[in-house]
Amino acid sequence: MFVRLPRGAAALAIAVAFLTACGGDSDDAAATAPETSSESPAPADSGDAESITATEADFTISLDEDSLSPGTYEITVNNDGDATHDLVVEKDGEDVAETDEIQPGQSATVTVDLESGDYVFYCSIGAHRSMGMEIDVSVS
Repeated sequence: MFVRLPRGAAALAIAVAFLTACGGDSDDAAATAPETSSESPAPADSGDAESITATEADFTISLDEDSLSPGTYEITVNNDGDATHDLVVEKDGEDVAETDEIQPGQSATVTVDLESGDYVFYCSIGAHRSMGMEIDVSVS
């Protein structure tokens, strides 16, 4: 036996399913987040950290520095977009640092030790990375 929903209820159910899928699941993300995040204690030598800024918009990431040397970095991430974003630092396919979610117009800071090598800075919210929210970073 099938239950027939009024058109308005069916449309509402579809809209809720769509919005839930687009919003991501912060509980799952928190459960699988790597140890290093914006809430983690900074490394002992964070007083010597170099400050850089990452600016996120819909759907791009840019850095104010285009040449990084190995060392400790305090990255301030500004969300200049209209959607919620975050910043994840990945090396060799493994996430090494990340911020919490950043609401539009807000910012967050993460401290990370970067060794020589190739990194990808990306947004892990929804499909933002596949929409172009990633930037290759070479540290040498």
